[in-house]
Amino acid sequence: MSDTTETNMNRRTVIDDVRNQYAEVAKSSLSNDSDAVRSVAAAFGYSHDELASLPEQANMGLSCGNPLALASVSPGEVVVDLGCGGGMDVFLAAQKVGPTGKVIGIDMTSEMLDRARAGVAKLGLENVELHQSTIDRLPIEDNSVDCIISNCVINLAPDKSAVFREILRVLKPGGRIAISDIALKQPLPANVKESVEAYVGCISGAILMDEYRNGLLDAGFESVVVTDTEADLNAYANASSSGCCGASSDAKSNSALHDGLAAVMKSFDANAFAASVRVHALKHSDNFDPKPVVKEISMKNIQVYDKPMCCSTGVCGPQVDPVLPQFAADLDWLKSQGNQVERFNLAQQPMAFIENKEVHQLLGSEGTDCLPLILVEGKIVSRKEYPSREAMAGWINAPAVKQLLPVAKSGGCCGSTGCC
Repeated sequence: MSDTTETNMNRRTVIDDVRNQYAEVAKSSLSNDSDAVRSVAAAFGYSHDELASLPEQANMGLSCGNPLALASVSPGEVVVDLGCGGGMDVFLAAQKVGPTGKVIGIDMTSEMLDRARAGVAKLGLENVELHQSTIDRLPIEDNSVDCIISNCVINLAPDKSAVFREILRVLKPGGRIAISDIALKQPLPANVKESVEAYVGCISGAILMDEYRNGLLDAGFESVVVTDTEADLNAYANASSSGCCGASSDAKSNSALHDGLAAVMKSFDANAFAASVRVHALKHSDNFDPKPVVKEISMKNIQVYDKPMCCSTGVCGPQVDPVLPQFAADLDWLKSQGNQVERFNLAQQPMAFIENKEVHQLLGSEGTDCLPLILVEGKIVSRKEYPSREAMAGWINAPAVKQLLPVAKSGGCCGSTGCC
């Protein structure tokens, strides 16, 4: 048997196992009507209003994040949901793109698509398409999609490089991905790595966070950001028959997948090895040159003084201001040009604000309303908002570049309310 034949057989076996397990979940009575199921989604960032807007069959407690919190979807856009399941994120995205946009749901499990189609009919949606396919072979035209979202699915794909290439193929130039997924902080224990329950439960098929980022870069993406949300993975136990939050009194709603995953979670400290992550990346835009232009610019020292945030970048918590991942990517771009970039968070590094006299004086006179402050070569060049990449390029005398993401009103790690 050739290596290629064996690889294809292994791929089919993995896909069949995943399809069969998720078909059983789809045929179960797990639904958005269950407090336990809703508690899983809430733990990973869905609001009460979002969950209340869903048909009951859309939510089965399978989320590991809320990709739309990062996607910044606008009316008229084309959005694709990879592994759409019962249509939870499809329906939420359909509200955002409006009648002039379109949402395409992709899933390989017919039973899941049956749930999604029932939801489409119940909501009367005319801007949704659903297709049965694996996510490494998308039935979508090249360069036709504005945004790709996915929720705890890519970790299940046996060939993640093929998935990344397919995503790149269908995105328009300048298009973006906003993905919630499981990734690893460190290699898993052998018994967990070999567990079928852990694979189907989105753990043992996951890859290291650095491997995730490098895989997207190798596929051709730019401005790649992979961020640990620090959500508690033990939330999945809520939907098992032995889980908390009322799940035990709702035993008819459980599934073998949730029970198996709950058992795996009890065998090791999942949060020490794995993480719910947000993944953001951009497809190269035709009018943006990603190549370093070090010879054309003067190296600068850039300092950023942020409002109090619960992490170093603000890309954490259940709701993320869309401007923050873009700003983090833009700072990475500045570093790639050879500039020195320092970032200070008032909640974590207060001494840095005290040691800079000008920053300290502004805080004393204006309070935190003056933040964020951006300094170039010790001089304040921006106050109260996160600047565009075009502005940054001007400060370092680099060629102008396009701002690649929609910019929303700036705020803290959970939006305008500040820290989580």
